[in-house]
Amino acid sequence: MNVYKILLLAINDKRKKIFLSIIIAVSVLFTIASLLFPLLIKDIVSDVEKGTISTISIVILIAFLILKSILEAINEYMISKFGNIIIRDLQKNIYSEILYYNVSFFDNYHSGEISSRIVNDTEVIKTLVSVHIPRMINGLIVVIGALVLTLILDWKLTIIILLITPLIFGTVLPLMNKLESVGDSQQKEKSIFISKTQETFKNIKMVKSSNSEKIEESSIFECINNLYKANLKESKLFAIVQPIVNLLLILGLLAVAGYGSYRIIDGTLSLSVLIAFIMYAIQMINPIGIIGNFIGEYRKANGSFQSLNTILDSSTRESTGQQCYQFNETLKFNSVSLGISGNKILDNVSFDMKKGETLTIIGPSGSGKTTIINLLEKFYFPNAGTITLDDENINNINTLDIRGNIGIVSQNSPIVSGTILDNLTYGLDRTQIEKEQLDNVIKEANLTNFVNSLKDDLHTYVGESGDRLSGGEKQRINIARLFLKNPDIILLDEPSSSLDIESRQLVSQAMEKLTKDKTVIKITHNLEELLKDDKILFIEDGKVVAKGEHIYLYNNNERYRDFISNQFINQSLELV
Repeated sequence: MNVYKILLLAINDKRKKIFLSIIIAVSVLFTIASLLFPLLIKDIVSDVEKGTISTISIVILIAFLILKSILEAINEYMISKFGNIIIRDLQKNIYSEILYYNVSFFDNYHSGEISSRIVNDTEVIKTLVSVHIPRMINGLIVVIGALVLTLILDWKLTIIILLITPLIFGTVLPLMNKLESVGDSQQKEKSIFISKTQETFKNIKMVKSSNSEKIEESSIFECINNLYKANLKESKLFAIVQPIVNLLLILGLLAVAGYGSYRIIDGTLSLSVLIAFIMYAIQMINPIGIIGNFIGEYRKANGSFQSLNTILDSSTRESTGQQCYQFNETLKFNSVSLGISGNKILDNVSFDMKKGETLTIIGPSGSGKTTIINLLEKFYFPNAGTITLDDENINNINTLDIRGNIGIVSQNSPIVSGTILDNLTYGLDRTQIEKEQLDNVIKEANLTNFVNSLKDDLHTYVGESGDRLSGGEKQRINIARLFLKNPDIILLDEPSSSLDIESRQLVSQAMEKLTKDKTVIKITHNLEELLKDDKILFIEDGKVVAKGEHIYLYNNNERYRDFISNQFINQSLELV
């Protein structure tokens, strides 16, 4: 999809079409007013040649200039507003489109690159819509109107202009066509630069603790230099084009002035007509340059949008089933396999669990444990096999329903920028949550003392991604949110693995309350938690090596016993 098609889609709205029609009408009036100016001057000069000055003509000229200025102001504002409306709606549509893409799409792109595309690529189109297209339309009207009037004034002088114009565009077009690749290159380098700076500042503590300021500085400077080179290519092209266009236009103007002067001497042309003609020729100089410049900007915008278009065409929206969520009996993985980019992640994984049971998944890092959780939330889809709830394939169940009945507490403890209250109610209908409910879940999640110690209690700002919170505080906020959500299925992905002993105890107590009477899938390396669970799934290299109770597996499966011994050799816990 190119810029032309995008613009057609952007104005595919009755109100926008009406607004655009009004803009065009005002633009035409403004242009007509501009074209009448030389004729008014012609009449005044004719009066001067006759030795008289008309007061009425002077008053008309002043009134005309005031009206022209008013039309120009209205025209500029309406064009700017229209451009901003187009880009506002375009950015909304692009954001909404990307937001509903499959999770696999986000695995392939840096978040900073996506943000850059939405903001910067559309900004190029905004400039095209609100600046270059209106100028080009006005320019075309001026050129056409001026040509008609010059033909009326003197067709012989007009031939000179008609000979110069094709020469200008024949020179400009080949150079402007190169701007498409330049525009694409500019936006790519800009998105890389933004992504890199975002990543650096996000990980600023790691950068400083590892004394890597010079490394990051060097990396960023390389990005800046690459962006500079891409911008310089554009500057070179415009630097070549503009002087050539100006030279040809000035030569044409000199030819008109020279030939016109000869005609005046010859007595076949009046001075007032020549002055009016030259004024029209001067009026055409800028619009012709604008039209040539528009060609370059259009190519540049088209190149910029190709990069965004690559993102828009690279994925599909999440599919969602039509069946309502229902889980009363059994959750099953039936011979599930998954491969991503040629890498086998899960291979023929099968297990089942009844509602209300707890299943603990253990295994080496990279064995596919978290992938099982991701599949259950429909972030990815199996290449083979099925996942069922009460014998209904989850692919057929409404995705929003499934996710609405699943809660997860992970090691990463995702927190959104905002207040504690924003995080507690994230994804929930805040209007349906009573103060008493909030107080209760804060208590259940062991957050009461923490919240009471804050000046702004629940309205305390947590910083970007919760930077002002400790790991344990983040986890307990996530747990409190799940108390409010009250899902059927709880997914625990090593939620306490990176916490200190005190925080781990508080989180563990909160999770014990949260998971009571729930269906729980837990990923853990904590033996103390293993001993509490009835069912264990041991995975290696994406395959189920063993499943059953801990004591049974430890006594009967050598690989499981070796893994447990190696994992917990330094712990002072009894293995059996």
